[in-house]
Amino acid sequence: MAQRRRRQRSWVKRLLVYLCVPLGVWLVAFLIWFYWYDIRAVYKERGPKDRPKAARLPDKGEQVERGPVKRPPEKIFDDERRKLDDIIKRQP
Repeated sequence: MAQRRRRQRSWVKRLLVYLCVPLGVWLVAFLIWFYWYDIRAVYKERGPKDRPKAARLPDKGEQVERGPVKRPPEKIFDDERRKLDDIIKRQP
């Protein structure tokens, strides 16, 4: 039985394939990495339309009226307060 003769590819074509395919894959991966936030924004679900807008930053000349800062009441128990008093008295 006669064997089929395989056609030999030139080494130049093989070299181009071995160089172009990895470079092409790297190029596509780089572009995806570089434009990742833009790509993600296209497919990201949109939030509700009635979200509150960001507050306007005041100009330098405008006075900003701020209310007093409310601090939460300290929660130190009596036994902890006694321990702290003892530590403070011991220090010279």
